[in-house]
Amino acid sequence: MSSSQRKASARRGARLLPLLLGVSWLAKSQSLVPSNSLVIKVVPQHLVMSGYWVEVEQRRNQHPRQSFTLTPQLYLGPLGHPDRPRYYAVTYWPSIEAPRENEKVRGFGLQGQHRFYLNPSQKASYPSGLYVSYGPHLQIFQIVYDKREWHEVQKPNGLTYQEYVLKKHSATISRYGASVQVGYQAPLVPGRVSLDFYAGVGLRQSNSHDSKTDSQYRTGRSDYAHRGWYFPGGVKVGVALR
Repeated sequence: MSSSQRKASARRGARLLPLLLGVSWLAKSQSLVPSNSLVIKVVPQHLVMSGYWVEVEQRRNQHPRQSFTLTPQLYLGPLGHPDRPRYYAVTYWPSIEAPRENEKVRGFGLQGQHRFYLNPSQKASYPSGLYVSYGPHLQIFQIVYDKREWHEVQKPNGLTYQEYVLKKHSATISRYGASVQVGYQAPLVPGRVSLDFYAGVGLRQSNSHDSKTDSQYRTGRSDYAHRGWYFPGGVKVGVALR
């Protein structure tokens, strides 16, 4: 090859180099989608039971279609009764047992799930799309209430009387189980905010040392002492942190 031919080949190579670098950068940018692997979500529908749920979702970097969620739960406030009339005891059974008054709940729980994204979306920078998840949960509730009872009181004159007064009581309920859920996580607006819609089926067991407590707080699938099949569902609002 002559000197002039070598110079011409070098010039052509110099022209092609920017083009090759541009194609390489574009291919890399398409294959390596930016991802925020940590998403924090609130679950507002549990507020009706005085429950405060926060879900943390962490993507598995080695398996982008999979993630793990951990949901710590705090219960604190008035007792919720979405499955029954508030004054059912007075309305239907006034002569059997005095109604429980000033009912409050405090407690905690924890739920963990393994999540699979069936067709992950490439538009969001965090896990999104249709998914299936499964995992266990554990909850412990302490219910505090007042109930009117006959109480013996001795007066200053030495006589003993029976008074119908409010007395404070407490009951502890433990509940555990597992569920399978199907959902869809999608961006609410362009950026890091997301909506997560989900529904599923689960099975759980509850225990209490007081049989009356079990019956009082097992009036529906949303009640604190419910046991058996239940159907979780709702919406979560999240924000991707990184």
